[in-house]
Amino acid sequence: MSTSRGSIGLLTCVAFAVGTMVGAGVFVLSGLAVERAGPAAILSFALAGLLVLLSALSFAVVAGLAPPGGSGYAYVGTALGRQLGFLTSWAFWLGGVIGVAFVLNAFGSYLHDFFAAGLPPLAVALVAAVVIAALNLGPASLIGRAETTLVGVKVAILALLIVFAFVHLDRAHFTPFAPHGTGSVLTTSSLLFVAYLGFNVVTNMAGDVDRPQRTIPLAILISMGVVALIYAGVVVALLAGGITGYDESSVGTAAKNLIGGWGGILIPIGALISTLSAANANTLGCSEVMVRLAADRQVPTVAGRLWHGHPAVSVLAGAVISVALLLTGDIQTIVALGNVAAIAAMVLVNAAAVKAQRDPAAGGIRLPGGPLLPALGLLTAAAQLAFITWWQTVLGLLLVVAGLGLHALRGRHHPAHHAEMIDHLSRNAGPAGRALSR
Repeated sequence: MSTSRGSIGLLTCVAFAVGTMVGAGVFVLSGLAVERAGPAAILSFALAGLLVLLSALSFAVVAGLAPPGGSGYAYVGTALGRQLGFLTSWAFWLGGVIGVAFVLNAFGSYLHDFFAAGLPPLAVALVAAVVIAALNLGPASLIGRAETTLVGVKVAILALLIVFAFVHLDRAHFTPFAPHGTGSVLTTSSLLFVAYLGFNVVTNMAGDVDRPQRTIPLAILISMGVVALIYAGVVVALLAGGITGYDESSVGTAAKNLIGGWGGILIPIGALISTLSAANANTLGCSEVMVRLAADRQVPTVAGRLWHGHPAVSVLAGAVISVALLLTGDIQTIVALGNVAAIAAMVLVNAAAVKAQRDPAAGGIRLPGGPLLPALGLLTAAAQLAFITWWQTVLGLLLVVAGLGLHALRGRHHPAHHAEMIDHLSRNAGPAGRALSR
């Protein structure tokens, strides 16, 4: 049982998780969900949240078994073997880097569409990638303050939109509730599965969390509840917003109709803040994963190399990959690859949680029904692959498995650099601990 006192508390964990989950998705997916399911999109978001929650509980189980100061995924290696344990962390690092490319693409599009039509969206996204990398190589306190501020502002903006939605609730049309049939609720929920991915960042930094066995499950549940309420509120805003066609820009149109002309400016600003916040949170979370992999000697020491305490190699490598993905211009494939990486890791975490629940000696959190909920989480996560094009699934899985090549080079060890990482982590000075400490 891990009872170490880390530097990151419950509120910081919740803010960080919400910051990761509420990115471009709330502005892009909400309109698409209403277009597909009508007012029943509220149920689709709720169903997607419940399905993801099955896996989230497994993350809480695994994180609760993390050794003091160690990786939040350490138990996966114990339960399934060192290679699968490594692939879990690697898949989340890969998925996080791909996620940065996705949200920065959205950042470039929003800035171009609403504020700077003369600037190419790709150029804006590439500059933003450089800025995010530079931020994560700067003062640790600046990273934490930036994330806290961005999360607070974007949640406040969305809360204002939701308040206006309920003020004008009489304008909303809830009938027919499911104009495309009940089946549309299920198919739409599969689209929204990705809207809740991001809660895992709390597990990424388990080694820096105060009383992780208690804090991480609470943080996951609270953050997912907050995000579910935000999504439901935004759907209500769309229904009350006096619009007849729904697409990726519907939230901005609804805000203009509900709040006035300044609402049409405020929401795009919220979208810009949300995407930057999600990119920053993903970059920081990825750095935490890579440094702990290097400290555990599962990758070459250089992969987790610190520069003045900053995870320079991880940040720069992630930025290079994100830029390369942005240059392809194929955003749908980028999203698909990120989803495949995340799903692969979720399957492995669920499998480890099944084993933990079947073994009373493992300790940690005991779930109702024992291994039943993790088993359902595993099946639910794996089933999402059916909604991704086969070649994108294969390519995504190949990228995950390719991580074994890096794992094979783990013998390339630099004692002095490794000792520096161990020293930082022992003082709760990993990337997340330094940036988000109270």
